[in-house]
Amino acid sequence: MTQKEFDWLKKLEKEVDKNWDDLTKGEKTFTENLLERFRKWGMKTMISKREWEIITEISDKAIM
Repeated sequence: MTQKEFDWLKKLEKEVDKNWDDLTKGEKTFTENLLERFRKWGMKTMISKREWEIITEISDKAIM
């Protein structure tokens, strides 16, 4: 994970609650699971290309 990706996830973690109600149930579950892994592993968190695509979609809704 790059520093830019790390910073992006930190911002998502900080901002997601503000627009939580705009996310679907699946997006909420994905975000909760991802952020739980991120809190545990930090920069060592393994995130697939597909997961980054999903994160990007969720970030567009969750971070305004």
